[in-house]
Amino acid sequence: MTEPVAPGALDGVTILDFTQLLQGPVATQVLADFGARVIKIENSGLGDIGRRQGITQNGMSYHWAANNRNKECVSVDLKSPDGLAIVRELVASADVVTSNFRPGVMEKLALGHEELAAINPRIISAFASGYGRTGPYRHRRGQDLALQAMGGFLALTGHAETGPVPAGTWIVDYIAGMQFAIGILTALAARERTGRGQVVDTSLLNASVAVHFQEGTEFLNTAGDFPRPISPLAHAHQSALYGVYETAEGRHVALVGEYYVDRQWWRVASALGEPDEVTGDPRLQTVAGVIEHEHEAVAILRAAFARHSLDDAIARLEEHDVLATPVNGYPEVFADPQVLHNGLIAETTHEVVGTLRLVGPPIALSETPATVRTAPRLLGEDNIAILRELGYDDDRIARLHADGVLGGVHRGVTA
Repeated sequence: MTEPVAPGALDGVTILDFTQLLQGPVATQVLADFGARVIKIENSGLGDIGRRQGITQNGMSYHWAANNRNKECVSVDLKSPDGLAIVRELVASADVVTSNFRPGVMEKLALGHEELAAINPRIISAFASGYGRTGPYRHRRGQDLALQAMGGFLALTGHAETGPVPAGTWIVDYIAGMQFAIGILTALAARERTGRGQVVDTSLLNASVAVHFQEGTEFLNTAGDFPRPISPLAHAHQSALYGVYETAEGRHVALVGEYYVDRQWWRVASALGEPDEVTGDPRLQTVAGVIEHEHEAVAILRAAFARHSLDDAIARLEEHDVLATPVNGYPEVFADPQVLHNGLIAETTHEVVGTLRLVGPPIALSETPATVRTAPRLLGEDNIAILRELGYDDDRIARLHADGVLGGVHRGVTA
């Protein structure tokens, strides 16, 4: 387990976290990594839906573990007066309450911003949702693939031959989670000046639209379109010099030959050993020319890459100052020396699986770095400790558990 080397940047900030799955837990984990105290509030039955996603080992989901380190876990029945009372006591000393239910759910639990602010005027109520807290779609279900489609992201993916191709991971959820974290941090910064809390409102829809803000800005000002390129090119309006090609052994290389250099076609074709009549073809000496003759250029480059191994192709291109990188699978990614140097593999110990390796914090601060301090917790693992902090005696805690107000792990208390 990595021990903190200095107080975290967010030490002293307490977050009550009602979020589930990915969009919300991504945000609260980032804040927890930097020292915020995140108390995850889960229902007293099965807990976070994410606990049952993906591959599990001894009952622990690795998908869930990826987003829930450095948090404390309390499991209570929010529909019971006693369970709600526990949460309200925690709100009194909290800084932020986060949730990613559909709009209106927190209000039905009597935990909307007005109710929270009545308890704690400095509270920041941070809501993540599919579409936003207001507007015509506020009650619709939100989900990553649906919002990849609806927000325009899928309009830019795939090739002319394939049509739209979804991202291979929950990309909108992750981007929305990072935007959620930014919103919370901004509200905390504003409170330092004003002394007042406020509402943070972020959504999957906003994330899906914002991720292609450059194309969106161009469209809004020119009504330009972005046709899918032919395979294997990467983006609309790019040339054969910007795409992904298969090499002799069946691996792939990402070619970034349009940027950073002059004589783009000549450099790439020369690196790959094409004859003078190809490297010097007057039709292909500008990027515009390569675009005009893209089918012929793609055919030449496909054949050229097919003659070289991945390592050989990249070495040749680097000699000609052309950027090219391997398309790495997970074995290559997590053995890469720069990935290792950047601390993107973290290790801790989990009660039910033993050694647990996680993707490490992606943001580095020189004085108050992110740290992995505790493993993802079992459901309700911190019930007793947190209720004792609130002044509950062991008899009362035992009764709450016996009455079903508390859920999850219960190792007993000493009366």
